[in-house]
Amino acid sequence: MNNRLLFFIDNGGFDDFTKLFLNMGFDVNFETWLRSDLAIKLANKNQYDVLVAEFSYNPEFRDRVSNIESLLATLESHSPSVRIIILYDEANQTQLEQLKQRYKIDTALTFPVDEQTMKTAINA
Repeated sequence: MNNRLLFFIDNGGFDDFTKLFLNMGFDVNFETWLRSDLAIKLANKNQYDVLVAEFSYNPEFRDRVSNIESLLATLESHSPSVRIIILYDEANQTQLEQLKQRYKIDTALTFPVDEQTMKTAINA
């Protein structure tokens, strides 16, 4: 059985790494912000080995720092050994540091991210 990877994108604007993940032997679930509830349902239902998620900060969030906190909380309980790779804009470094205080993050990659950097992060 292949390893499972959840690829969660909020705004996008960068390369789609799905083909890379498939070539690396992963079964990939790809979800977007518009289907974030589905990503959480998948995280409840499946055991994941890797999460690659785009971090977004919105100052209008009242009780959280980012778009992925619910997803991270779900994975924390259902896939405790998941490797978490966050993609983010350097302008959101302060908010990412706040998120790191609440959740385990294995690797954080600033945009732009190329295929080799992604591959290295997954294999680390």
